[in-house]
Amino acid sequence: MLFRAIVPVEQLRPVLEECLARYTPQRCLIGAGTGSKRLLPRLHAWFPEVHWLPVPERETTLRARELYFQHHPPRGWRRLLPKGMRIPPEPYDDYAALALIYRAAKTE
Repeated sequence: MLFRAIVPVEQLRPVLEECLARYTPQRCLIGAGTGSKRLLPRLHAWFPEVHWLPVPERETTLRARELYFQHHPPRGWRRLLPKGMRIPPEPYDDYAALALIYRAAKTE
């Protein structure tokens, strides 16, 4: 993974400008949930040369939890909790994005 962050929408454009300049991706994924309906037109206007690919978000929150705990194994008493009851102690939207990447890769 080259870059990961949780970025407020207000700061999204400059962060994307930097990432697009640094990594020059062939396409960019966006979760196809409710928020994408408002965001996608802005992304097209800001970056018309980028191919934006909507990816279904179904069950990505659960997959994101799994990915989080693969990268940050629970310690102490938290490791005794059943997997279904484990919730990351910090925001983990970046792992939901990783779940979208894995999903998109499977469909290619």
